Amino acid sequence: MNYILPALQRYDWGSYTFIQNFLNLEDAGTIAEAWYSAHPKLPSLVNGKCFNRVIAEDPEYWLGKKDGELPYLLKILAARESLSIQVHPSKKQAEAGFDRENAQGIPLDAPNRNYRDRNHKPEMMLALTQFHALCGIREYNEIARIFAYFALGSFFESFAGFAQNPNAERFALLYREILSREPLTGLAEHIDKLSEKELWQDELSWCKKLLKLYPRDNSILSPLFLNLICLRPNEAIFLEAGIVHAYLEGSGIEIMASGDNVLRAGLSPKHIDVEELLLVMRNEPYQARIITGETKDGKLLNYPVPVDDFRLSLLQLSSSYTLSALPGARILLNLAGDCQITHQTETLKLKKGEAVIIPSAQQDLYLEGKAVLVMASSRL
Repeated sequence: MNYILPALQRYDWGSYTFIQNFLNLEDAGTIAEAWYSAHPKLPSLVNGKCFNRVIAEDPEYWLGKKDGELPYLLKILAARESLSIQVHPSKKQAEAGFDRENAQGIPLDAPNRNYRDRNHKPEMMLALTQFHALCGIREYNEIARIFAYFALGSFFESFAGFAQNPNAERFALLYREILSREPLTGLAEHIDKLSEKELWQDELSWCKKLLKLYPRDNSILSPLFLNLICLRPNEAIFLEAGIVHAYLEGSGIEIMASGDNVLRAGLSPKHIDVEELLLVMRNEPYQARIITGETKDGKLLNYPVPVDDFRLSLLQLSSSYTLSALPGARILLNLAGDCQITHQTETLKLKKGEAVIIPSAQQDLYLEGKAVLVMASSRL
């Protein structure tokens, strides 16, 4: 067992306080994410060394196999403002896209690069605070009603056809218009003047919030055609490949496959490839299921996902608990309280904000104390 120190990301949309307070950092500025991972882009530190290099020196000890990488990336995410509207490719799409852009000679760090590795990026968000997000396309008929209710049809040539026959093909035409990088004339002024009516008040409120941040981006309309959800603490959502989504506001634990492929659709100054996005995204309506977790003993809450790259659990430790063996490396992050972890004759104390990496070579663990812990592991 070893302590693992997170690497920090300082995006503009990050919080001024959440991660700073959690990690007990002073004068830290804006922090958006704290990464616990071996991802080469931003590896954590273990014994003062980059964790990806630590694993490479002895993969059998850490992963339980002769080669390979940590298959997941665990984050604390704190969003003061909205992240970009985005989708992630499937494994097959990532492999094909990565090889294609390599053949085209596009550098890995080029701003117009879509695929930076050959991995997919399914992910789960577990809310620590009230957490607002957009996830998946609404039912087509509802989109048509919302756009008509707020008198948006005149801004889009394709809307009349979509309203007459709401289907996947006609929605794709409407979305292509929305994705235009040129701001639609009069759209921002129209949204700004709309009064909150009886229906879809929350959606309009979020449109106006996004308008203040991105006054020249048509994707301020996203709350009107994507599902608006609000997670309570300890609730989670899982996002599979191709699902259009954006995190709007709040803090939580994010876990994902160890990939870095993002196709953006708006609310970002970064590269947007409309054609590739439309190929990768799932164009049918999708409603994310809110996951509340499953428990057998009342202490360990498991959040099931349909992928092998990662699993996430929440442990409410009131006195003592034995964690049974699992394959691969595990990360334990203390969210609240104090505890100690023992493996045979080795013991580590874990305070709030501290994390420990458990190698595959160390399996059964005995925990004592009063704490709330997140555990990341994999099925690989």
